[in-house]
Amino acid sequence: MLAIARAFEKIPWQPRFSLLDRYILREMLRPFVFGFGTFTAIAAVIGTVFYLIRNMVEHNLGILSALQVFLLRLPTFAVLGIPMAMLFGSFLAYSQLSRRSELIACKSCGIGPVRLVRPAVVAGFAALVFTFALNELVAPPMAYRAIQTLEVAIQHPQPTFQTRHIFYRRFAGGQLQQLFFAHHFDGKVMGQVTVLNFEQGQLREIITAQEAQWQGTAWLFRRGTYHHLTGDRDYDAAETFAERTFAYPRTPIDLAMETRAPEFMTSREIYQYLQILAESGDAKRLRQWRVQLQEKLSLPFLCLSFAVVGAVLGISSPRQGQGRAFGLSVVIIFGYYVSAFIFTAFGEGGAVPPIVASWLPKVVVSAIALGMLYHANRH
Repeated sequence: MLAIARAFEKIPWQPRFSLLDRYILREMLRPFVFGFGTFTAIAAVIGTVFYLIRNMVEHNLGILSALQVFLLRLPTFAVLGIPMAMLFGSFLAYSQLSRRSELIACKSCGIGPVRLVRPAVVAGFAALVFTFALNELVAPPMAYRAIQTLEVAIQHPQPTFQTRHIFYRRFAGGQLQQLFFAHHFDGKVMGQVTVLNFEQGQLREIITAQEAQWQGTAWLFRRGTYHHLTGDRDYDAAETFAERTFAYPRTPIDLAMETRAPEFMTSREIYQYLQILAESGDAKRLRQWRVQLQEKLSLPFLCLSFAVVGAVLGISSPRQGQGRAFGLSVVIIFGYYVSAFIFTAFGEGGAVPPIVASWLPKVVVSAIALGMLYHANRH
Protein backbone atom coordinates (compact mmCIF):
# COMPACT_ATOMS: atom_id res chain seq x y z
CA MET A 1 0.00 0.00 0.00
CA LEU A 2 2.92 2.35 0.74
CA ALA A 3 4.26 1.92 -2.77
CA ILE A 4 0.81 2.66 -4.18
CA ALA A 5 0.53 5.81 -2.11
CA ARG A 6 3.93 7.07 -3.25
CA ALA A 7 3.09 6.38 -6.87
CA PHE A 8 0.02 8.60 -6.73
CA GLU A 9 1.07 11.35 -4.36
CA LYS A 10 1.95 13.71 -7.22
CA ILE A 11 -1.17 13.10 -9.30
CA PRO A 12 -3.98 13.44 -6.77
CA TRP A 13 -6.76 14.47 -9.18
CA GLN A 14 -6.17 12.55 -12.41
CA PRO A 15 -9.48 12.04 -14.24
CA ARG A 16 -9.22 8.26 -14.69
CA PHE A 17 -9.47 5.76 -11.87
CA SER A 18 -6.08 5.20 -10.30
CA LEU A 19 -4.89 2.01 -8.65
CA LEU A 20 -5.48 3.69 -5.30
CA ASP A 21 -9.10 4.46 -6.23
CA ARG A 22 -9.74 0.90 -7.35
CA TYR A 23 -8.14 -0.49 -4.22
CA ILE A 24 -10.36 1.57 -1.90
CA LEU A 25 -13.46 0.82 -3.97
CA ARG A 26 -12.75 -2.90 -3.69
CA GLU A 27 -12.42 -2.50 0.06
CA MET A 28 -15.82 -0.80 0.12
CA LEU A 29 -17.60 -3.38 -2.00
CA ARG A 30 -17.84 -6.25 0.49
CA PRO A 31 -19.16 -4.25 3.47
CA PHE A 32 -21.54 -2.40 1.15
CA VAL A 33 -23.02 -5.66 -0.13
CA PHE A 34 -23.31 -6.98 3.42
CA GLY A 35 -24.92 -3.75 4.64
CA PHE A 36 -27.24 -3.59 1.64
CA GLY A 37 -28.50 -7.11 2.26
CA THR A 38 -28.83 -6.56 5.99
CA PHE A 39 -30.64 -3.23 5.92
CA THR A 40 -32.91 -4.27 3.05
CA ALA A 41 -33.83 -7.50 4.82
CA ILE A 42 -34.59 -5.67 8.07
CA ALA A 43 -36.78 -3.13 6.28
CA ALA A 44 -38.56 -5.89 4.35
CA VAL A 45 -39.23 -7.94 7.48
CA ILE A 46 -40.63 -4.94 9.33
CA GLY A 47 -42.57 -3.58 6.36
CA THR A 48 -43.91 -6.74 4.70
CA VAL A 49 -43.26 -10.07 6.39
CA PHE A 50 -45.40 -9.44 9.47
CA TYR A 51 -48.21 -8.11 7.28
CA LEU A 52 -48.03 -11.16 5.01
CA ILE A 53 -48.05 -13.56 7.97
CA ARG A 54 -51.19 -11.90 9.28
CA ASN A 55 -52.87 -12.32 5.88
CA MET A 56 -51.79 -15.97 5.76
CA VAL A 57 -53.51 -16.54 9.09
CA GLU A 58 -56.61 -14.38 8.58
CA HIS A 59 -57.25 -14.75 4.85
CA ASN A 60 -55.57 -18.08 4.01
CA LEU A 61 -52.95 -16.41 1.84
CA GLY A 62 -50.88 -19.08 0.07
CA ILE A 63 -47.14 -19.39 0.58
CA LEU A 64 -46.36 -18.93 -3.13
CA SER A 65 -48.53 -15.81 -3.33
CA ALA A 66 -46.92 -14.44 -0.17
CA LEU A 67 -43.45 -15.07 -1.64
CA GLN A 68 -44.43 -13.34 -4.87
CA VAL A 69 -45.70 -10.29 -2.97
CA PHE A 70 -42.52 -10.24 -0.89
CA LEU A 71 -40.27 -10.30 -3.96
CA LEU A 72 -42.30 -7.60 -5.68
CA ARG A 73 -41.93 -5.35 -2.65
CA LEU A 74 -38.17 -5.84 -2.30
CA PRO A 75 -37.15 -2.95 -4.65
CA THR A 76 -39.05 -0.51 -2.43
CA PHE A 77 -37.06 -1.58 0.62
CA ALA A 78 -33.84 -1.71 -1.39
CA VAL A 79 -34.26 2.01 -2.06
CA LEU A 80 -34.22 2.58 1.70
CA GLY A 81 -31.32 0.20 2.28
CA ILE A 82 -28.86 1.67 -0.23
CA PRO A 83 -28.09 4.95 1.66
CA MET A 84 -27.58 3.04 4.91
CA ALA A 85 -25.35 0.52 3.14
CA MET A 86 -23.25 3.36 1.72
CA LEU A 87 -22.65 4.74 5.21
CA PHE A 88 -21.82 1.30 6.59
CA GLY A 89 -19.66 0.29 3.63
CA SER A 90 -17.54 3.44 3.47
CA PHE A 91 -17.14 3.62 7.26
CA LEU A 92 -16.05 0.00 7.62
CA ALA A 93 -13.73 0.09 4.59
CA TYR A 94 -11.88 3.22 5.69
CA SER A 95 -11.74 1.93 9.27
CA GLN A 96 -10.05 -1.23 8.01
CA LEU A 97 -7.55 0.83 6.04
CA SER A 98 -6.86 2.95 9.10
CA ARG A 99 -6.43 -0.09 11.34
CA ARG A 100 -3.90 -1.59 8.92
CA SER A 101 -1.97 1.72 8.92
CA GLU A 102 -2.49 2.09 5.17
CA LEU A 103 -4.09 5.53 5.55
CA ILE A 104 -1.17 6.63 7.71
CA ALA A 105 1.16 5.59 4.91
CA CYS A 106 -0.85 7.64 2.44
CA LYS A 107 -0.83 10.70 4.69
CA SER A 108 2.94 10.39 5.18
CA CYS A 109 3.31 10.64 1.40
CA GLY A 110 1.24 13.81 1.24
CA ILE A 111 -2.09 12.27 0.20
CA GLY A 112 -4.68 14.14 2.24
CA PRO A 113 -8.19 13.18 3.36
CA VAL A 114 -9.82 15.01 0.44
CA ARG A 115 -7.96 12.80 -2.03
CA LEU A 116 -8.64 9.67 0.01
CA VAL A 117 -12.36 10.38 0.13
CA ARG A 118 -12.63 10.60 -3.66
CA PRO A 119 -13.45 6.89 -4.16
CA ALA A 120 -16.25 7.20 -1.60
CA VAL A 121 -17.64 10.18 -3.53
CA VAL A 122 -17.54 8.16 -6.77
CA ALA A 123 -19.28 5.22 -5.07
CA GLY A 124 -21.85 7.55 -3.49
CA PHE A 125 -22.63 9.16 -6.84
CA ALA A 126 -23.03 5.74 -8.49
CA ALA A 127 -25.37 4.71 -5.66
CA LEU A 128 -27.29 7.97 -6.13
CA VAL A 129 -27.90 7.26 -9.82
CA PHE A 130 -28.81 3.63 -9.17
CA THR A 131 -31.19 4.57 -6.34
CA PHE A 132 -32.91 7.20 -8.46
CA ALA A 133 -33.38 4.74 -11.34
CA LEU A 134 -34.63 2.02 -8.99
CA ASN A 135 -37.02 4.42 -7.28
CA GLU A 136 -38.39 5.68 -10.59
CA LEU A 137 -38.44 2.73 -12.99
CA VAL A 138 -38.66 -0.40 -10.86
CA ALA A 139 -40.00 0.10 -7.33
CA PRO A 140 -43.32 1.93 -8.01
CA PRO A 141 -44.80 -0.44 -10.65
CA MET A 142 -43.62 -3.54 -8.78
CA ALA A 143 -45.02 -2.29 -5.47
CA TYR A 144 -48.37 -1.56 -7.11
CA ARG A 145 -48.35 -5.00 -8.71
CA ALA A 146 -47.63 -6.50 -5.29
CA ILE A 147 -50.74 -4.87 -3.83
CA GLN A 148 -52.87 -6.11 -6.72
CA THR A 149 -51.43 -9.63 -6.38
CA LEU A 150 -52.22 -9.67 -2.67
CA GLU A 151 -55.79 -8.47 -3.19
CA VAL A 152 -56.45 -11.15 -5.81
CA ALA A 153 -54.85 -13.86 -3.67
CA ILE A 154 -57.05 -13.10 -0.67
CA GLN A 155 -60.07 -12.68 -2.95
CA HIS A 156 -60.60 -9.10 -1.87
CA PRO A 157 -59.77 -7.01 -4.94
CA GLN A 158 -60.09 -3.27 -4.59
CA PRO A 159 -61.30 -1.05 -7.45
CA THR A 160 -58.67 1.08 -9.11
CA PHE A 161 -60.87 4.15 -8.76
CA GLN A 162 -62.84 6.02 -6.14
CA THR A 163 -66.34 4.58 -5.95
CA ARG A 164 -68.18 7.04 -3.71
CA HIS A 165 -68.38 10.73 -2.91
CA ILE A 166 -66.34 12.25 -5.73
CA PHE A 167 -65.91 15.91 -4.91
CA TYR A 168 -64.22 18.51 -7.10
CA ARG A 169 -63.76 22.26 -6.79
CA ARG A 170 -62.49 24.53 -9.55
CA PHE A 171 -61.04 27.97 -8.98
CA ALA A 172 -60.08 30.77 -11.37
CA GLY A 173 -58.49 34.04 -10.39
CA GLY A 174 -58.75 33.11 -6.74
CA GLN A 175 -62.53 32.73 -6.92
CA LEU A 176 -64.62 29.59 -6.79
CA GLN A 177 -65.98 28.71 -10.23
CA GLN A 178 -67.53 25.28 -9.82
CA LEU A 179 -68.47 22.57 -7.34
CA PHE A 180 -68.95 19.07 -8.72
CA PHE A 181 -70.25 16.21 -6.56
CA ALA A 182 -71.16 12.63 -7.48
CA HIS A 183 -72.60 10.19 -4.99
CA HIS A 184 -71.13 7.07 -6.64
CA PHE A 185 -69.00 6.01 -9.61
CA ASP A 186 -68.65 2.63 -11.35
CA GLY A 187 -65.60 3.49 -13.43
CA LYS A 188 -67.55 4.89 -16.38
CA VAL A 189 -70.76 6.52 -15.16
CA MET A 190 -71.22 8.83 -12.18
CA GLY A 191 -74.50 8.67 -10.33
CA GLN A 192 -76.58 11.31 -8.50
CA VAL A 193 -74.55 14.28 -9.70
CA THR A 194 -74.88 17.86 -8.50
CA VAL A 195 -73.04 20.78 -10.09
CA LEU A 196 -72.96 24.36 -8.81
CA ASN A 197 -71.54 27.03 -11.11
CA PHE A 198 -70.47 30.47 -9.85
CA GLU A 199 -69.73 33.82 -11.46
CA GLN A 200 -67.71 36.36 -9.48
CA GLY A 201 -68.51 34.56 -6.27
CA GLN A 202 -72.26 34.41 -6.96
CA LEU A 203 -74.17 31.17 -7.53
CA ARG A 204 -75.57 31.19 -11.06
CA GLU A 205 -76.43 27.60 -12.05
CA ILE A 206 -77.56 24.43 -10.30
CA ILE A 207 -77.59 21.20 -12.28
CA THR A 208 -78.68 17.85 -10.87
CA ALA A 209 -78.76 14.57 -12.77
CA GLN A 210 -79.25 10.89 -12.12
CA GLU A 211 -76.23 10.05 -14.27
CA ALA A 212 -73.24 11.82 -15.83
CA GLN A 213 -70.78 10.35 -18.29
CA TRP A 214 -67.70 11.78 -19.97
CA GLN A 215 -68.07 11.70 -23.77
CA GLY A 216 -64.53 12.62 -24.79
CA THR A 217 -64.97 16.40 -25.05
CA ALA A 218 -67.87 17.16 -22.69
CA TRP A 219 -70.19 15.68 -20.08
CA LEU A 220 -73.48 14.03 -20.95
CA PHE A 221 -76.02 14.45 -18.14
CA ARG A 222 -79.11 12.23 -18.10
CA ARG A 223 -82.48 12.65 -16.37
CA GLY A 224 -81.79 15.91 -14.64
CA THR A 225 -82.90 19.43 -13.89
CA TYR A 226 -81.30 22.76 -14.71
CA HIS A 227 -81.78 25.97 -12.74
CA HIS A 228 -80.41 29.38 -13.68
CA LEU A 229 -80.30 31.96 -10.88
CA THR A 230 -80.35 35.73 -11.06
CA GLY A 231 -78.35 38.05 -8.85
CA ASP A 232 -80.99 38.03 -6.13
CA ARG A 233 -80.92 34.19 -6.00
CA ASP A 234 -84.30 33.85 -7.70
CA TYR A 235 -84.78 31.27 -10.44
CA ASP A 236 -84.52 32.93 -13.82
CA ALA A 237 -85.03 29.63 -15.65
CA ALA A 238 -85.77 26.05 -14.60
CA GLU A 239 -86.18 23.04 -16.79
CA THR A 240 -85.94 19.26 -16.78
CA PHE A 241 -84.11 17.29 -19.42
CA ALA A 242 -83.64 13.70 -20.51
CA GLU A 243 -80.13 14.30 -21.86
CA ARG A 244 -78.00 17.41 -22.00
CA THR A 245 -74.34 18.12 -22.78
CA PHE A 246 -72.17 20.43 -20.64
CA ALA A 247 -68.67 21.58 -21.57
CA TYR A 248 -67.08 21.08 -18.16
CA PRO A 249 -63.51 19.80 -17.60
CA ARG A 250 -62.78 16.10 -17.23
CA THR A 251 -61.03 16.63 -13.87
CA PRO A 252 -63.61 14.86 -11.65
CA ILE A 253 -62.94 11.66 -13.62
CA ASP A 254 -59.19 12.13 -13.23
CA LEU A 255 -59.56 12.59 -9.47
CA ALA A 256 -61.79 9.53 -9.13
CA MET A 257 -59.58 7.28 -11.25
CA GLU A 258 -56.38 7.96 -9.27
CA THR A 259 -56.44 6.10 -5.96
CA ARG A 260 -52.80 4.95 -5.76
CA ALA A 261 -50.56 6.16 -2.96
CA PRO A 262 -47.45 8.20 -3.91
CA GLU A 263 -45.13 5.24 -3.22
CA PHE A 264 -46.80 3.39 -6.12
CA MET A 265 -46.18 6.24 -8.56
CA THR A 266 -43.16 7.69 -10.33
CA SER A 267 -42.24 11.34 -9.83
CA ARG A 268 -43.62 12.10 -13.29
CA GLU A 269 -46.97 10.53 -12.40
CA ILE A 270 -47.07 12.41 -9.12
CA TYR A 271 -46.32 15.67 -10.92
CA GLN A 272 -49.13 15.05 -13.41
CA TYR A 273 -51.55 14.28 -10.59
CA LEU A 274 -50.47 17.49 -8.85
CA GLN A 275 -51.68 19.45 -11.86
CA ILE A 276 -55.13 17.94 -11.34
CA LEU A 277 -55.08 18.63 -7.60
CA ALA A 278 -54.03 22.23 -8.22
CA GLU A 279 -57.28 22.81 -10.14
CA SER A 280 -59.38 21.24 -7.41
CA GLY A 281 -58.36 23.71 -4.71
CA ASP A 282 -57.73 20.94 -2.14
CA ALA A 283 -54.85 22.72 -0.36
CA LYS A 284 -54.22 20.06 2.29
CA ARG A 285 -54.01 17.19 -0.15
CA LEU A 286 -51.96 19.30 -2.52
CA ARG A 287 -49.37 19.97 0.21
CA GLN A 288 -49.14 16.28 1.10
CA TRP A 289 -48.52 15.22 -2.47
CA ARG A 290 -45.97 17.98 -3.03
CA VAL A 291 -44.03 16.81 0.01
CA GLN A 292 -44.12 13.22 -1.25
CA LEU A 293 -42.83 14.32 -4.65
CA GLN A 294 -39.89 16.17 -3.08
CA GLU A 295 -39.17 13.17 -0.83
CA LYS A 296 -38.96 10.91 -3.86
CA LEU A 297 -36.61 13.31 -5.65
CA SER A 298 -34.36 14.04 -2.68
CA LEU A 299 -33.87 10.57 -1.15
CA PRO A 300 -31.16 9.38 -3.62
CA PHE A 301 -28.90 12.32 -2.67
CA LEU A 302 -28.59 10.83 0.80
CA CYS A 303 -26.34 8.12 -0.70
CA LEU A 304 -23.65 10.64 -1.59
CA SER A 305 -23.76 12.42 1.78
CA PHE A 306 -23.69 9.20 3.79
CA ALA A 307 -20.78 7.87 1.72
CA VAL A 308 -18.68 10.94 2.61
CA VAL A 309 -19.74 10.84 6.26
CA GLY A 310 -18.74 7.19 6.56
CA ALA A 311 -15.41 7.75 4.83
CA VAL A 312 -14.46 10.69 7.05
CA LEU A 313 -15.52 8.77 10.16
CA GLY A 314 -13.27 5.89 9.12
CA ILE A 315 -10.34 8.21 8.38
CA SER A 316 -10.60 10.32 11.53
CA SER A 317 -11.46 7.59 14.04
CA PRO A 318 -8.49 6.41 16.11
CA ARG A 319 -7.30 2.87 15.58
CA GLN A 320 -8.56 1.88 19.01
CA GLY A 321 -11.65 4.09 19.02
CA GLN A 322 -13.88 2.68 16.31
CA GLY A 323 -16.76 2.30 18.75
CA ARG A 324 -16.93 6.06 19.09
CA ALA A 325 -17.00 6.52 15.33
CA PHE A 326 -19.69 3.87 14.92
CA GLY A 327 -21.73 5.46 17.70
CA LEU A 328 -21.44 8.84 15.97
CA SER A 329 -22.68 7.32 12.69
CA VAL A 330 -25.69 5.86 14.50
CA VAL A 331 -26.41 9.28 15.99
CA ILE A 332 -26.26 10.85 12.52
CA ILE A 333 -28.63 8.23 11.10
CA PHE A 334 -31.05 8.55 13.98
CA GLY A 335 -30.88 12.34 13.83
CA TYR A 336 -31.59 12.31 10.12
CA TYR A 337 -34.66 10.11 10.33
CA VAL A 338 -36.07 12.01 13.30
CA SER A 339 -35.55 15.37 11.59
CA ALA A 340 -36.91 14.01 8.29
CA PHE A 341 -40.06 12.78 10.04
CA ILE A 342 -40.56 16.09 11.83
CA PHE A 343 -40.04 18.22 8.74
CA THR A 344 -42.30 15.98 6.66
CA ALA A 345 -45.04 16.55 9.22
CA PHE A 346 -44.35 20.30 9.13
CA GLY A 347 -44.47 20.30 5.33
CA GLU A 348 -47.76 18.40 5.14
CA GLY A 349 -49.21 20.67 7.81
CA GLY A 350 -48.20 23.83 5.94
CA ALA A 351 -45.69 25.10 8.52
CA VAL A 352 -42.84 25.01 5.99
CA PRO A 353 -42.78 24.78 2.19
CA PRO A 354 -42.70 21.22 0.79
CA ILE A 355 -39.28 21.70 -0.80
CA VAL A 356 -37.82 22.81 2.56
CA ALA A 357 -39.51 19.95 4.42
CA SER A 358 -37.98 17.32 2.13
CA TRP A 359 -34.58 18.78 1.25
CA LEU A 360 -33.47 20.46 4.49
CA PRO A 361 -32.60 17.21 6.35
CA LYS A 362 -30.52 16.08 3.35
CA VAL A 363 -28.80 19.46 3.17
CA VAL A 364 -27.97 19.25 6.87
CA VAL A 365 -26.40 15.80 6.40
CA SER A 366 -24.40 17.14 3.43
CA ALA A 367 -23.22 20.10 5.50
CA ILE A 368 -22.12 17.75 8.28
CA ALA A 369 -20.24 15.63 5.75
CA LEU A 370 -18.43 18.65 4.28
CA GLY A 371 -17.68 20.02 7.77
CA MET A 372 -16.19 16.71 8.87
CA LEU A 373 -14.10 16.52 5.70
CA TYR A 374 -12.84 20.08 6.20
CA HIS A 375 -11.94 19.35 9.80
CA ALA A 376 -10.12 16.12 8.86
CA ASN A 377 -8.18 17.90 6.11
CA ARG A 378 -6.86 20.50 8.58
CA HIS A 379 -5.52 17.92 11.02
